[in-house]
Amino acid sequence: MNKDTGLKIALMLLGILLSVGPLIIALGSHNWNIMAAVMPSDAEIKQSTDMVTGLFDNKGFENAFSIGLPTIQGNTLRVTTQFTSPFNFPITLNELVVSVSDQGATIAQARNEGVVEIPARGTANITFVGTYTGALPTNPQIQIDNLTVEFYGITVFAQMSSVQGGQQ
Repeated sequence: MNKDTGLKIALMLLGILLSVGPLIIALGSHNWNIMAAVMPSDAEIKQSTDMVTGLFDNKGFENAFSIGLPTIQGNTLRVTTQFTSPFNFPITLNELVVSVSDQGATIAQARNEGVVEIPARGTANITFVGTYTGALPTNPQIQIDNLTVEFYGITVFAQMSSVQGGQQ
């Protein structure tokens, strides 16, 4: 047997050991019960659910948005919205695309102007910019089309349902 063959066999055995070893350790730590090793227990599921639920320990977005009066310069619509975060952690708003409607009709689509840092349970102003032609809306409402936020180093993209607010 030459050195190359010995090295090939050693590397093959190392690969097998690195593949099978963690499985044997996992099964051994769960008394060789495959279901216990693969499926979380009810207590572990409840603990995970409680951790996620704890992120949102109030009723959420009921009073999170307060919409300011829109302004139009040319065909550019600007609406400043005050957002009060219901979260116990800071978030970075990378992108928020909304549809602006007035009296049931969609009148514009707008997106946030730049990245917005929102402190935990804090308030931040978000300026939306979009194009619009026509008279100023009298009762603007927003519907979130999509949202990209970052928290704890995780970037989340979501499409959301309607969130409405009144004028400031």
